[in-house]
Amino acid sequence: MHLAITRLMRLPCLFALSLALVLPGCTTIQRAAHMYGNAAPLPRVFHYRDGGSSTYYSFAVGDAALPDTVVFFYGATGCPSWKSVMPGYVEGLAVNARVFVLNKRFVSDRSMGLFDCGREFHLANNPDQWVADYSEFIAAQLGAASHRPRNIVLVGVSEGALPAIKVAGLFPAVTHLAIIGSGGYSMRKSLATLRERGAIPFDVDSGWEKIAADPRSIEQSWYGNRYRWWVDIMDIDPVADLLQLHIPVLVGMGEQDQSVPVESVHFLATKFREAGKDNLIVRIYPGADHRLHANGASYRHAFFAELGRLLQPTPDAAPR
Repeated sequence: MHLAITRLMRLPCLFALSLALVLPGCTTIQRAAHMYGNAAPLPRVFHYRDGGSSTYYSFAVGDAALPDTVVFFYGATGCPSWKSVMPGYVEGLAVNARVFVLNKRFVSDRSMGLFDCGREFHLANNPDQWVADYSEFIAAQLGAASHRPRNIVLVGVSEGALPAIKVAGLFPAVTHLAIIGSGGYSMRKSLATLRERGAIPFDVDSGWEKIAADPRSIEQSWYGNRYRWWVDIMDIDPVADLLQLHIPVLVGMGEQDQSVPVESVHFLATKFREAGKDNLIVRIYPGADHRLHANGASYRHAFFAELGRLLQPTPDAAPR
């Protein structure tokens, strides 16, 4: 009886976990051990103007004395800390860069995101807050820099693509946008597509009826996320914001992604072609999942190597 109940409790978490931070192919135990090892980045605290704060990390890639690139990461679904995967997550990025990684509000330094994230987290876990916090953090770091870097890169992973796309449009100084595990579909369209192919076991329409009856609830959950979260993100359409960008946009997607259908990135590529835009670069990795992981190996290294090549100066590039 206890085993049966445990299995039933575990099922609603599967989809939420699949949407969570796109972690490399290692176990929870390995990620937890990394948090306490010497390779993990030291936590810092960023204080927002409204009195709130977030934990963040900063480290160098390549020659720390000559960073010509700044890379900004921000959150993903749920409340795991980036500490468990950094700095190894960007292995493959062969440029001289300073990397900044911002946890969401109320995500502690060593949170694995395996338990309830807490009421304060859920109150702050919404797109408006993500964009405001990410924007304020980026502005502060760039304002404190001793010189303006040649490249300013935003990286959006899974859910994190939503604020990254928005913020890229708000900051003219941003030169590149890189996205992992997200395409051109709204969440509703992604879920409908996954349901049609049998990749998810639940009925989206019946679930939405429950959510719509109590749309601002942070107590009620559906498949691992609170009702308010679902309402806030269900119908966000990223295409219009992406089409407004004139910077290179690199999108990496696993061919066998079971959280965001690969059709969504094909759809996005079509929209760019129809708009006469050529700044979208799509990389679909064969057999890979939402983490860009396939057959015991990760394509994440290839993705960041591709990003690094985009960041190299061209011979005719004018000095900035």
